[in-house]
Amino acid sequence: MNNSYQEYLDFANKLADAASATSMQYFRTSLDIDNKSDQSPVTIADKNTELKIRSMIEKEYPDHGILGEEFDSINSNAEFIWVIDPIDGTRSYIAGHKDFGNLISLTHNKKPIIGIINCPAHKERWVGAINQSSTYNRQTTKSSKVINIEDAYLFTSGIYFDEPLLRNAVKKITKKVKYYRYGGDCYMYGMVASGLIDIVIEDTLKIHDYMALVNVIEGAGGKITDKFGKEINTDSQGSVVVSANEELHSKLIQLINEEN
Repeated sequence: MNNSYQEYLDFANKLADAASATSMQYFRTSLDIDNKSDQSPVTIADKNTELKIRSMIEKEYPDHGILGEEFDSINSNAEFIWVIDPIDGTRSYIAGHKDFGNLISLTHNKKPIIGIINCPAHKERWVGAINQSSTYNRQTTKSSKVINIEDAYLFTSGIYFDEPLLRNAVKKITKKVKYYRYGGDCYMYGMVASGLIDIVIEDTLKIHDYMALVNVIEGAGGKITDKFGKEINTDSQGSVVVSANEELHSKLIQLINEEN
């Protein structure tokens, strides 16, 4: 990673610190809940966490773009764009469940170069950067060496899938894996990076849901693509398949796309 990227990585950790403080200020308190146009919930915690992150970016890097979940994008054609999900797992957050997180990433010419999965209620943080080993709470972290689907642990939100390819694939995969569970928000991707589980499959995600995952997973030795095996970037369409390593991933993508 070049020196300019290191500067951005240090700043990204400061953003995560600020996101922790703001989101935890409201956690397990009485919150008014609004529904957005897609019927997903939003709270003052989501909005104020994103506003805090945005204000810091605008002050430090006014020429950078910002793409967040709760407010309009700015400088969307910039060379560097920060992609923010202030609270990933708002439903968990509202319920007082600790698996929510703050997702912060930086892209350079549409490709992710820095990603942070920050889970403040657990006091856990995974940090990834291009061409650099990922860390968990400042210590190098590695994904598992499981290479067979039959030996793998799977987490998925597949119960919600509308698109038939992945919906049918998840049905097949749950019958093959050693263990599976539904749900987990961004925390499950950190679990892959820490070698605790081996596969995550999701669909209909938005850019702020997945961009921070890329560098964390890849820097831990894992593999992340869309359902067709294509790399994740700002033009991706919302499906995410994560595996602990390249060999497991290859088998998974083949199974997902084989004819029923």
